[in-house]
Amino acid sequence: MMTREILVKVTDKSFIIGTLTTLLLVLASIGASAYFSGKAQHYDVAVVDSQSEQVAGGLDAVAKKSSDKDSVAVKKVADVSAAERLLRDGDADALLQRTGKGWELTWKSSPDSGLEHLVQQTVSGQVMAVTAQKAGTSVEELTAASTVGTKLLEGDTKRASAGTAMGLVFAVLFLMSAMTYGMQIAQSVIEEKQSRIVEILVAAIPVRQLLAGKVVGNTILALAQMALLVGTGLVGASFIPRFRDFLPAMGAAVGWYLLLFVASFLALACIWAAAGAMGTRNEDLQQTSAPLIYLLMGAYMAGFMATGVWKVALSYVPIVSGILMPARIVEGTAHWWDGLAALLVNLVFAGITVVVGERIYRRALLQTQGRLSYRDAFKLKA
Repeated sequence: MMTREILVKVTDKSFIIGTLTTLLLVLASIGASAYFSGKAQHYDVAVVDSQSEQVAGGLDAVAKKSSDKDSVAVKKVADVSAAERLLRDGDADALLQRTGKGWELTWKSSPDSGLEHLVQQTVSGQVMAVTAQKAGTSVEELTAASTVGTKLLEGDTKRASAGTAMGLVFAVLFLMSAMTYGMQIAQSVIEEKQSRIVEILVAAIPVRQLLAGKVVGNTILALAQMALLVGTGLVGASFIPRFRDFLPAMGAAVGWYLLLFVASFLALACIWAAAGAMGTRNEDLQQTSAPLIYLLMGAYMAGFMATGVWKVALSYVPIVSGILMPARIVEGTAHWWDGLAALLVNLVFAGITVVVGERIYRRALLQTQGRLSYRDAFKLKA
């Protein structure tokens, strides 16, 4: 039965198209991120007086501190009207001029946050230089005195941001895969009941073997597709400078993610099959699968909303731990024994749900008198 389930799926055009489409989306997002992170930024700033020209002249040096590829050119014109013509014609990005005690940037239609931040940095640096000179100190000492650092007792700030990003990725992939393959299990059960094929199958093989084939076959397919997607993501991340330093932590996290994903999917697979067995039409799945959908949505929300002690506690809770524990490993706030503990808890939970799901599936499979509730399914005789 396992081989049958796998062959049916891998020869299905919609499955092949869906997998290739998802893979292409992952590659496209990685390519876009790599392109924009390595793209050079060039700005043309118009000025109308020598004071503005002096300030704008420091923009290029500040820009190159962020990236050697970035640059800023200063265009001095006779008056504001001439500068505004440059903006309207697209020959300048912004007009920098003094207004009272401060500075003002004029744009054609919408501001550019990159250039805005660049000007703010340059103006602040020059003001601090003047202030330091008057106070008889240096810019470095003045900057150090006004700098507030960030320190974490567990992990570090850079890995924390990477962990947050990975948590969101894990949450999206988990929800997408668990929902897709879980619904496929439920729909295949309903289709077999509608066509009465299930009666022939049950007469030929034991019900437990039929259920095991569906669960194991779909688990293998889900794991293979997940490994393909995250593997592609890791390869793509190696081409993005800001992710390259975190690849060792990401690799370990992905390994734990795949292990926890298998345990979590197994914990839900038999319940998905039971949800299909309790219905007699595809429309019944809306009610019978509702608890599973709510559970998956809760795990998805927790994947990027949980923080602090809640994040630590939920990282050991079955299903949710498949998202949060790998994210904590990237952050550096969890170790291999934490992952092992979460995996063991997931496996124990999976053992319980397999027993419950198998019981409901076995009792409801041959019932064709309308949709059953979970309570009704438990009351049925084996």
